[in-house]
Amino acid sequence: MSGATMMTCKLMLFSRCLRAVLLSVLVQFLLLTVFLLFVNFELMHPVNWLAGTLRLVCSFYTWFASIPLIGAVILYGVTLSQQHLAERRYCSTRYRWTLYNGPRKLLFLGAHLLVGYLTAWLYTGYLHSDYRHLLYRCYGQDCLSSYHVFLLGMGIVAGCYYFVSVHMRHEVSIDYAILEQSRTEKLRELLYATLRKAPFSSVLPTLSYSIIFALCGSLLKSRLGHLLDVEVDDRLVGLFEMASNGRLLFYAWMLTTQILSNMHLMRCFYAMLLSEDLPLVVSRNRVSLASEKQVTVVSALGLFNVYVVQCLAAHFIYKESRRKDSPVRLEIFQLTEPGNRPANWRELCDQSLSIVGSFTDDLTESMRQISLIKGNEQNSDMNGPLLAEKLLLRQYNQLYGIRSAVAPPPSADPVQQWDTKPRHVPNWCERASNHIEESLQRLLRRIPGIIYLFVEPEGAKTIFLLENSLPVVWLTQALAEICVASLKEDRYGVVQDDLPAIIKSLQRLKCELDKLSNSMSNLKATNISFNYLRCAVRRSLYNICNSFYDYLEEIIPIGEDLRQLQSFVHHG
Repeated sequence: MSGATMMTCKLMLFSRCLRAVLLSVLVQFLLLTVFLLFVNFELMHPVNWLAGTLRLVCSFYTWFASIPLIGAVILYGVTLSQQHLAERRYCSTRYRWTLYNGPRKLLFLGAHLLVGYLTAWLYTGYLHSDYRHLLYRCYGQDCLSSYHVFLLGMGIVAGCYYFVSVHMRHEVSIDYAILEQSRTEKLRELLYATLRKAPFSSVLPTLSYSIIFALCGSLLKSRLGHLLDVEVDDRLVGLFEMASNGRLLFYAWMLTTQILSNMHLMRCFYAMLLSEDLPLVVSRNRVSLASEKQVTVVSALGLFNVYVVQCLAAHFIYKESRRKDSPVRLEIFQLTEPGNRPANWRELCDQSLSIVGSFTDDLTESMRQISLIKGNEQNSDMNGPLLAEKLLLRQYNQLYGIRSAVAPPPSADPVQQWDTKPRHVPNWCERASNHIEESLQRLLRRIPGIIYLFVEPEGAKTIFLLENSLPVVWLTQALAEICVASLKEDRYGVVQDDLPAIIKSLQRLKCELDKLSNSMSNLKATNISFNYLRCAVRRSLYNICNSFYDYLEEIIPIGEDLRQLQSFVHHG
């Protein structure tokens, strides 16, 4: 069943990726129109300005010349879809990360460079003749145009800049909207925000590339001229000439703005469409047709190798648990027929507790590798003042000959047992071999890059778990909301039996996160994911304990856990 569920979910996500590709293709003509409006601006003849721009956009040349760029956009969309649907594995070392993500990252980098180059090639065809052609006639021979080479390089650098700043070290992410909006409203806000921010974010790469090209561009032009067997013109040979050419800098800035806007819009199109809710159900309808492939929430939560589907399932149950008079929540509380068993709640609770429990186990195991937490655990086993008091009392008794009132425990064997087993004494060959091995290990550790590539960074597993903890964030809050709503809506009491397990699971995760909070400053990661998870777990545990405060003594056995929960409700 998991294989069929995975195939169904991937087909639904693939259809959304196709729509994202179609939107990416359409936005190319929108950005081209904006570029032409700026380049061909005529203040005194606005009608001719608008008519000429529309004529260029709708011309046969534009549609024919856009075919390579559209092909590059489709390739970009395919690689971006692969990034979203790929399994998120933990790579303990940077070497393993390179082996697993290196080929996909290189393909994605190639797609960025191709889109940047073809965008620059297409847009330069609408500029002045000095910037339009790679080769032109000068002094009776073919010459290489420095302006055109500069703009083509600007397109490649803009694509590389976006990849390095957004995708090189980070996985693709999806932002789930807090407030529900229609797709039209999302598109309008996205276009407005992108066109407003892109002109400012493109200033730095444009100026940096211009300075580098003014200093080192002569070498590039000479190599390219030698490759094409043409002469190189004497333009753009210094910083002053580069800074004095305002039109060229304006074209480069516009081109960078278009490329950055294009790639940002394509990334946001995928994130927007993939974040839309999947058509999930709580339980399959027995009378449904065989052709209707229904996906349940529990089966979607079990797809651990498709992170997007698991997030969508957790977000679905979270939204439905918070909605007033939710039919999904009522269906969870219902008894199934035949048998009158709480199968819907049982499957959802078991799957949710399994996800939260496995996450807590992995987090606990990864925290043992953090030196600060490891030292705190070792020190917590010994009470310093109590040991000092016992040591002083023992020294005082020995000094004045006072015997202890409690006799020492009798030894199981008063006769000392000597180890008669023969011990292995290494010979000179083994000692030399061990010494050489230790020397080689010390030598390898001194080589630059060995530690960086082949040694697991401290706290890397913990950071990976926190960055991929979004399903746990929503599941903990969803369980809490369902438990609170069960006081009024659960007519059969199907939730009450699982309250101890839910509270215990949340309390255990809360304790681990509290322990981790003291060492977050030592980890090279942002605290956003950690704070988000910790606040969600504390909020969920507080909602349950506050709602069932009068019944906590019946739910939780009397002991330290009960006192901690009661104190948590009173003091937070």
